[in-house]
Formats: sequence, C-alpha cells, structure tokens
Amino acid sequence: MNHGAITERVDRLEATFERFIHEMTVSNERAEERMARFEQEMRVFKDEMRAFKDEMRAFKDEMRVFKDETRAFQDEMRKDRKDLNKKWGELANKMGTIVEDILAPNLRRLAVEHFNFPVVLDFMIRRWRRRPDNPSVEDEFDTIVVGPDAVILGEAKSSPSTEHADAFAAKGRDFFEFFPEYRGRRLIQVFGSWSIPEQVIVRLTGLGIYAMQMGEETMELVNAAELERGLS
Repeated sequence: MNHGAITERVDRLEATFERFIHEMTVSNERAEERMARFEQEMRVFKDEMRAFKDEMRAFKDEMRVFKDETRAFQDEMRKDRKDLNKKWGELANKMGTIVEDILAPNLRRLAVEHFNFPVVLDFMIRRWRRRPDNPSVEDEFDTIVVGPDAVILGEAKSSPSTEHADAFAAKGRDFFEFFPEYRGRRLIQVFGSWSIPEQVIVRLTGLGIYAMQMGEETMELVNAAELERGLS
C-alpha cells in the first residue's frame, strides 16, 4: 500500500471518529435535555399532586363542618319538634281536648295501619250510654273504633296513674254489657296520654292494654312488641 492510500485511509478514519464523537455529544445533550424535561415535568406533577392533596384536605374539612352543621340542625329540629309537641299536649290538656285532638284521630289511624282493620264501620268520641239490660247504670267512653272483626276502646288521661290503668281494665271487662251488639268481636284497649310514666306502662302491659304516647313525630304504641310477642 503506497503512502497516499494510507494517508487517505487515515483521513477517513479520523473523519468517521469525529462524526461518532459529534453524534455521541448530540445524543448526550438530547438525553440530558429529555432528562431535564422529565425532571421538570415530575416537579410540576408533584406540585399538582401537592395542590390536589391540599384541596382534598380542605374539602374533607368542609365536609366535616357541613356534617357537623347538618347534625346540629337535625338536633335543633328534633328539639323544636319535641317542644312543639309538648306545647300542643299541654294546650290540649288545658283545654280538655286531649281526646278529640290526640287520642281519637290516632286511634282511627292505628286501626288501619297497625290493627289491620279492612274498614272502619263506626267511629265514636265521648260516647255516653246506659246498659241496655240495666238502664240505671251508665258510663262514658272516650273513643270507640268499630271494625268488622274487632273494636278499639280508647281512653285518655292527662296525668296517667296505675289507678287509671286498673279502672280502664274494669271498663273493658264491662264493655260488651253496654254494647252487646259488638259481642263476638275482639276488644282492643288503648290507653293514651301525652307521656305515660314507666310504671304505668308496665301496669298496662300486665293488663293486656296498649299504651300510646307521643313519639318524635306522632303517637306511638310503646308496648305493642311486648303484647304481640308470639302472636304473629
């Protein structure tokens, strides 16, 4: 190989090596640029995630405040309802209309909703009557709801006592003497008041009489589960 050919070959090798070095430099620069962009994007992503976490934390705090406010509002509404119901009961007691305002309409409702009356055939408030077989004996019955197979006898007292419970049980035992036309029907006795002391409820349960008093929204049979246990 002559000197000129060797020189030409060396020049080509040098040029190739220079292009390789240039390409590696460009490739490294591009890699560094990509890495820098990636690091920048990661920083932006971390900042966005941090902001998102802060927003979520603020949202959770707002939800907690909202739940607390809602709970306080519900408690206030429940208290207001109880206060209103109490005032209504006190007013009914003062006016002597506890039977008409509280006992009677709720007994008519419960006849269908709880005692499954298919229809109410008769509905009487403050019914006075003599015994057909002994007209010298008379009595007054607060509320009577008549159905095809059962009769509800209701009595209301503003200040219930165990003596009232016993007297109402005796009235129930004599009921068909005053209303012989309802013999053969089941007699359901319901003793109602705005609030019934626990000892009176216990006494009524022992006598097989339903106790009805004011719940949060309407009148409720408070001992129905005990009286009806095992019947269904």
